[in-house]
Amino acid sequence: MLSAFLLLTALCVSDIPSTDLEKYYLDGDTSFMQGSLGGQDMNSCLKITEQFQKVMFNSDRDAFMDYWNNNKQRQWERRGYFQL
Repeated sequence: MLSAFLLLTALCVSDIPSTDLEKYYLDGDTSFMQGSLGGQDMNSCLKITEQFQKVMFNSDRDAFMDYWNNNKQRQWERRGYFQL
């Protein structure tokens, strides 16, 4: 189910509102960490990630990494992934 949704999302990534873009990014990031992404899902998540970094952090990788490091555990847990 994730595949079809991520594919459609990636096709119109520039039109996604920033609040939704953040949610889709975090959903994809969590799926990646769970090892459940492959093929087109991975490509779609990468497009969403690129757009998220561009929109939310003006493509500033350091600012993005600060955000990710400060939020990843809480967001993963909200989505049912607990890193050991």
